[in-house]
Amino acid sequence: MATQGTFGGIFARSALAQARRDSSTTRARRIGWLVFKILLVFVLALVVALTSFVKGLLAAPFDLKAIPPAPKSILLLAADGTQFGLIRPAERREIISPQDIPEVMRQAIISAEDARFLDHKGVDALATMRAAYYDVTEGERKGASTITQQYVKNAYVGNERTLMRKLREAGLAVRLEERKTKEEILTDYLNVLFLGNSTYGVQAASKYYFGVPVKDIDRETAAPDAFSSESIALARASMLAGIAPAPSDFNPVADFRAARQRQKYVLNQMVLNGYISTARASAAFQREDAVRPLQDLGPEPPSTAPEYADLVKAQLKEAYKDDLDTFDRGGLRVQTALDTDLQEAVTRAAREVLPAPDDPQAAVVAIDITNGNVKAMTTLRRVPAKAGPSPRAAITGYERGGFNLATNAERSTGSAIKPFTLAAALQKGLTLDTTRPAPGCDAIKDPTAPGGVYRYCNASGEDSRGRGSITLRSALQRSVNTVYTPLAIEVGRPEIKQLMLDTGVVANEKAFITSPKSFGLGTTAEVTPLSMANAYGTLVNGGAVMSPRFVLETRDVDGKVLNKEPATPAPARRAMPINIANQVAEAMSGVTADEGTAPRARQPFPVFGKTGTTNGSTNAWFIGCARAPQNLCIATWMGYDDQTCDGIVGRACGEMKNIQGVPQVFGGTLPAQIFARTFEILAEIQAAKQLAATGVPPPPSPVPSITPSAAVVAPPVAPPAAATTAPSPRSSPSPQFLVPTLEPLTEPTRAPRLEPTPFVPPPPSPSPSPSPSRRSLLGAPGPAAAPP
Repeated sequence: MATQGTFGGIFARSALAQARRDSSTTRARRIGWLVFKILLVFVLALVVALTSFVKGLLAAPFDLKAIPPAPKSILLLAADGTQFGLIRPAERREIISPQDIPEVMRQAIISAEDARFLDHKGVDALATMRAAYYDVTEGERKGASTITQQYVKNAYVGNERTLMRKLREAGLAVRLEERKTKEEILTDYLNVLFLGNSTYGVQAASKYYFGVPVKDIDRETAAPDAFSSESIALARASMLAGIAPAPSDFNPVADFRAARQRQKYVLNQMVLNGYISTARASAAFQREDAVRPLQDLGPEPPSTAPEYADLVKAQLKEAYKDDLDTFDRGGLRVQTALDTDLQEAVTRAAREVLPAPDDPQAAVVAIDITNGNVKAMTTLRRVPAKAGPSPRAAITGYERGGFNLATNAERSTGSAIKPFTLAAALQKGLTLDTTRPAPGCDAIKDPTAPGGVYRYCNASGEDSRGRGSITLRSALQRSVNTVYTPLAIEVGRPEIKQLMLDTGVVANEKAFITSPKSFGLGTTAEVTPLSMANAYGTLVNGGAVMSPRFVLETRDVDGKVLNKEPATPAPARRAMPINIANQVAEAMSGVTADEGTAPRARQPFPVFGKTGTTNGSTNAWFIGCARAPQNLCIATWMGYDDQTCDGIVGRACGEMKNIQGVPQVFGGTLPAQIFARTFEILAEIQAAKQLAATGVPPPPSPVPSITPSAAVVAPPVAPPAAATTAPSPRSSPSPQFLVPTLEPLTEPTRAPRLEPTPFVPPPPSPSPSPSPSRRSLLGAPGPAAAPP
């Protein structure tokens, strides 16, 4: 019985364990089925969702003409409405029709990017599987996007690397193929394709790299009689097509060797696809000369006033910094204060007086004294022969968007500071007839000089030997250092500095040198030609300060006025009383007399000016002004950008010696000659225009007039009768361009520093036919293929 009971218990426990195992298995099966059902539901839901998404994607409306409009250039107009330049948009984009795309261009891009383009329906399954195979077996990523997909990416969905973007891209590609012909899709693609250097589309790229529109891609140049060749067309089409997949890697400007390797690949693909023969491919590849890109001409086209155009561009970008879409869309018409006749005159004058490549550099700025309108600007920028000229440099040497000698080059003034010293003295109660001793040499206490004493002299001629006492008027006329150096100490250096700033001199206050000699000899602070022209304008305009103006009016593409400057702007401030300013101007009128430092600048009308030269003739200035009808101040600066010792005999450390027959350059020599030649050329231009318009030459008149600004010119400030001083007989007009018999005078000063600071603008042929083995998109060969 006991044994039987024992076995019974064992069987019972065994049965219980089996039951438990069966129960556990059942639960596992139930759980498995439950998980399976959940996963099945999830997968079905995902399939339904994806199906719904794809159906929605295929059904959702979308713009079939999703080609962004080509941005327009901004037209720059002179005061008389004539165009003198334009600002290209940041993107070079031109939309063209299918008839303007040569067949060889189509064949090249198809061979390079999508050989089955004419066969698939937007998505190429074979290409996708091939790319996946290479990715899995060789770890090499292969592109599988069709031309249609690439167009969709460029025009609709962007470059985001996500699965959703790829799905949407594929769906829209299929829809696009249903609604557009292959010709239309390929044309759209070739119009939006980025091809490097800010060019979008084959038209813009062909113009940029080869200088011809894509329809003339077979022509050597854009000239009507230019030689055309099938090999040239094939070479250029294959080069452009080769850039497409990676413009940064195959950019012919940045890496011509890499671009040529890619071109060879495209030509081989064209052979494999039956478009061309091996012989044609070889002949095309031999035309390296045809595909070497033009020299980079920079972002802007040629202009008759490139410095002016760049300043206007900078001011526009600043004005629209909070609305860059307006600037980027372009189409603006910007009327400026530029006087085209005067611009031609100053440009020609500077180049005629300084024609040699190794002549000093120069800058000339002309400003209207009544309203601040900057009417002309030109520079001469020399480039060392070993460096070679920049391909972007204008004929005067100025490089677009580069260093502007008229607004960026800060140089010591030399004696051009003396009118400000005189003005400060007059405000202290002195008069033009106040006399001061004028020894040939003198000395002043100066803690910055060796031994605490600075000895200086007058430059040359009679004044270097001394002449007893002399009036402040005559001392300015003759630029006598031994009068104006102690005078500056007498009236106070802080007062002179503040007066300079008040009249419109732009300089960092902390840059002013406070040594006793500085305010008398012009080593005070470095200034720009534009700044000096404007400040002298204040002296001649009765002390009224005007802010330099470049832009007068801006209109949008529809002609709507966006901003307009007042015709007669109110002065920003008055720097000094009218009678003080007129006395300074009267003294300045003697500078062009025989006894003055600049008789070469004399005109048949009163000229109010001053010369300035620094030690060793490293900088030379002449700033000359005229009241009505000219209402003009012209500042001319000459010097070397690099004033270090270069080992050239006579040119050590930037000295201007033996230049165009002048042993040593002073402000009264070549700078004054540029000033005088400007008015002579201006008279010639205006006479030629009158003769062309009327057939009758104008009567002889030695007084050229300045073309009025677009704004109404305000009359000059009339001085009170009591303050008017009759001109000295010494300043009466003499024959034009009189060459002095005495060497003009100058003063010893220190050499300038060379760290310029940026100028802050004031506020406001048949192509080869396709091979018979391939289809032409148009059924027949299309037209085969200096920047503006």
